Amino acid sequence: MPEEPTLDPTALAILIACQRRGPLSARELEQLLSEGPLLTGTLQQLIDTQHLECRNNRYQLTPNGQAHLDTILENLERELAPDSTAYQKRYQRETPTLPFEANTTWAEALCINYQVDPEALRPLIPDVFDLDLFEGQGFVSLVASRLKDFGVSRIPGALRMNFYQATYRAHVTYTDFRQRTVRGCFFLRSETNSPLMSMVANSMPEFRHHHCSTHPIFMARNGDDLVFSVDSGEDPEGKVVLVLDLSRELQEMPTSSLFPSVESADQFLVDFYDAFAYEPETREVLYLRLDRGDWNIRIFEPVDAYLGFFSEGPFPPESSRLDSVFYFTDVPYRWLPLVRERVKIDKKA
Repeated sequence: MPEEPTLDPTALAILIACQRRGPLSARELEQLLSEGPLLTGTLQQLIDTQHLECRNNRYQLTPNGQAHLDTILENLERELAPDSTAYQKRYQRETPTLPFEANTTWAEALCINYQVDPEALRPLIPDVFDLDLFEGQGFVSLVASRLKDFGVSRIPGALRMNFYQATYRAHVTYTDFRQRTVRGCFFLRSETNSPLMSMVANSMPEFRHHHCSTHPIFMARNGDDLVFSVDSGEDPEGKVVLVLDLSRELQEMPTSSLFPSVESADQFLVDFYDAFAYEPETREVLYLRLDRGDWNIRIFEPVDAYLGFFSEGPFPPESSRLDSVFYFTDVPYRWLPLVRERVKIDKKA
């Protein structure tokens, strides 16, 4: 696409005048702008660049001219008032996928973090997102939790649900319409042990990139021994077995981890509140935003671990490695209304 020509102040003044007052004659423009003989050459320049057209000796703005003014206005708004409501409404709108606020408590949860070579992870992520890298590595986390008292708004406890969920999420960034980079995650795979909750997830645009399956999932405790399992039947990618000894908590990151400290791991792997999706048909990024409590992670090296997604799934052999395992309990969660954002510029590889 050819680069948009730079217009001088006189040309911009003519465009603004025609945009504000409608079609104007050369005489009317001379009176407004006091430019005299310079006006004729500028008018011809604007016709040549398809910013203006002349009909019945009157000059009027073309769609290209209107788009040029819109771009100037957006650039000014981005620099001077990027958080103004009027500017945000050009690109963002709320479209809740549930009629009421959904909330729950993650009673017991695991976050199993894998390093993934960027060239292996990149094909799974839409081009509008960038990989969020640490020390040159991409990351995918399996976040599995026992959800307690899931419901909407202030529904009584007797009508709330308890179930398990397991979600594989890639760590990504998105540069929004204000040119701000937002950190978040992109869902690669999800499952629950509840057919109803899987059906609800599959009806939401946040999960349309993949199908949320239903499999037996459980966490079992025997003293300090914890076993987490996903039995995905004939689907080898979904199989999970993790065994932890909760009496052997680490005070620093394991030797397998890229992170030099617990604080740096928490900041990169935990400290964000957005999940993203993308609808290529409408060129919109979807933000699923969360209001949640602190994870207060505890760190463990697994006694045993098998995740079929990394052994039998989309990644080439030896392109992914276990980095770390977090365990946490009793975290309140509240899902905020879904936000859609029109993508300003497509990023093509």
